[in-house]
Amino acid sequence: MAKEPEFYKPAEACRIAEVAPYVLRYWETEFPVLSDGKDKGPARLYSARDVKIIGRIRELLYDEGFTVAGAKKRLESEIAEGRFDDGLAPAPPVAEQKKARSSSSSVPVSAAAGEAAPAARPTGGAAAFPERRQVLRELKEIAKLLDRGKRR
Repeated sequence: MAKEPEFYKPAEACRIAEVAPYVLRYWETEFPVLSDGKDKGPARLYSARDVKIIGRIRELLYDEGFTVAGAKKRLESEIAEGRFDDGLAPAPPVAEQKKARSSSSSVPVSAAAGEAAPAARPTGGAAAFPERRQVLRELKEIAKLLDRGKRR
């Protein structure tokens, strides 16, 4: 059995975490945890923990729809909890947390608003916030009314 390497080159870390190298370089400027203890020289290496953190940043930004500032806060709290030490998993995605909370109540949020429960969709965006749909519908209706007023 081959043992996993303890450290990864930037290209390997990017491949494992499924991010482009330029994205990782940008994240190093935004997330201090990625640049802590790293030399600015050509021989940059990432530990397995760093690769887990990079993957979690990707999840927070791309899958869960966090802003960079929001992802920083969430990541800092997860690191403080020790989620990336000794094999602890990161916190579940926000959508899963909401599902767990809503499963304890008898009426889903979207059904309470008078619409059918949404099918399974990727997390983030309007799918993560069913009430946005209603607001968007109302805004479109208002825009139509305003357009009618201009035509008269």
